[in-house]
Amino acid sequence: MQDNERIIELIAKSLDEPLDAYEQAQVNQAVQDSLAIRLASEGLREFDSLLKRTGMAIPEEGFPARVIARLEAYEKSRTRRQWLLTLGVIFLGSVAGLAWFALNASWIADTVLFLAANALVLIPFVLAFLTALIQYVGQGPLLVYALAVLLLTLIWARASGGVFKPL
Repeated sequence: MQDNERIIELIAKSLDEPLDAYEQAQVNQAVQDSLAIRLASEGLREFDSLLKRTGMAIPEEGFPARVIARLEAYEKSRTRRQWLLTLGVIFLGSVAGLAWFALNASWIADTVLFLAANALVLIPFVLAFLTALIQYVGQGPLLVYALAVLLLTLIWARASGGVFKPL
């Protein structure tokens, strides 16, 4: 793989300047041995001829470095702007959440009290249910069989159009 990359670099170099004999021999051998290298070489040559036909100017020395530096500066400023925007959105969301809690404080308190009062009723019920379930665990297979029969009966009633008729 590294050798293929080196050959492609040599082919690209040959478009701008002549290669020495050893490098040219390497390129010729690789082009004969590999169809992929041959296609890459033809593609590079076609691209180079297209650039020459369209009269594209070759950028001056240091141009790529300036472009990369400008892109990096843009990325840093964009990242900073995104960070500030994110903090602004979080702040506004927090303010909105606090305002909602402030405006609905009485409703929230009523709901919490309602749930607490109902929990006092539900906790003994859940404990009684779990106690009954634990008592019948010794008879587990019978309980599973009864639940399976109940489930199959409900499915059969639904399939036959019996008990559960749609409205």
